[in-house]
This record gives sequence, structure tokens and C-alpha cells, in this order.
Amino acid sequence: MKARVLVLLSASVVAATACDSSRGIVEDTSTQTSTVESTVATEPVSFSKDLTQGNARFEIRTTGSEAQRQLTIRSYRGAALTTEPVRLDINGAVRETVTGDLNGNGKPEIYIFTDASTANGGFYGYEFSDRAYTPITGPGLITGPAAVGYAGKDTYTLSNNMLSRTFPLADNSASAASTDGAASATTTPGSRTITYKLDPTGKWVMGQVMDGQP
Repeated sequence: MKARVLVLLSASVVAATACDSSRGIVEDTSTQTSTVESTVATEPVSFSKDLTQGNARFEIRTTGSEAQRQLTIRSYRGAALTTEPVRLDINGAVRETVTGDLNGNGKPEIYIFTDASTANGGFYGYEFSDRAYTPITGPGLITGPAAVGYAGKDTYTLSNNMLSRTFPLADNSASAASTDGAASATTTPGSRTITYKLDPTGKWVMGQVMDGQP
């Protein structure tokens, strides 16, 4: 009888030890998760803006202060998130972020423009539906006569339901010999603005090309 009691008592001790061990693992995992979240929360916020379009609300944030930063976009209807947040690394500091519906399909679009000076850089776009989002790529490579003098450093704006892309033209220098043999140079740098419309398929269609004065 005593032996049976001892066996039962030993089994109870082992079971209790196992339960305590399981609880310890869960608590350790929770502690590690909290530490990671606290570390992320301490990253400096370098840009913050809230936008609304119709019944959609967006929170746009970037963290970090180096050339590459982390962008987060949260989309809401009322107080509820409609999709998983957009998270990606971007180049440059955010210069402006705006909403639009350039293709006219009733779905809100978010455009983020940074000060990245590389060719075709500084553009990030997304279209949001009720439960998903779709990336909108930038206009890309310029072709034809509009590309003459192009050297990057694009600046993007939205106006009149169109995207405008402005960039400085490369210097055009011409040297001519004067009567006394000295060389004189005339430099005529300027800027060029190209407008684009977004068609229903998400493709940018080039519109007007306008050159600015030096």
C-alpha cells in the first residue's frame, strides 16, 4: 500500500515539474518578443503623415535617418486595418506623400516621393482595395527626344489628376573662338517636365513635354 502511494506521489511530482517547465518556455518566448518590439519602437521616426481619401485613412511613417529608410503604410476603414501594413526599404528621405485616383477606378492610391537623386528613383506608389494593395511602378525609362539631356534627379508631383516628372537637363556648352583667339563658353542648362496619365491597366502614358528656361 505504501509502495503504491509512493508511486502515485512520484508521478504527480514529475507531472508538476513538466508543467512548470512548459510555462517557463512560454514566458521566455514572450520576453524575447517584447524585447524585439521594444527595439523596433526605439527607431527614430523620420517622417510621419496621415492622409484620407473618401472613407479610407492612411498612416505613412518612415524610421531611420540614413540614406536607406524603412517605410510603413497602414490602411484603415474607420478604426479597422483593411490589409497587412506595407513595409519596405526606401532610398532617401520622404519629400512628399499624396493620395490620388489617377486611373479613375475609385480605388485610392498612395504616392511617396523621396529626395533620391538616382535616375528613375524617388518614386513609390500603391493602389488599395478593400482587402489588398497593388504596387504602382514609376514611369521608368524615358525614350525619344524627351530623353535628350536627361541625367536623373527626378522630382515628382501630382496635379490635375496627372503625374508630373521634372528633371534638370545636362549642361550644353559650346565654345567659340573669339577674334583674339580666346575661347568663350555659353552654358544653357534648363529643366524638362513630362506629364503622365495612368491608364486602367496601371501603365503610364506620356503626355506633354515642356522645357523650362535656364
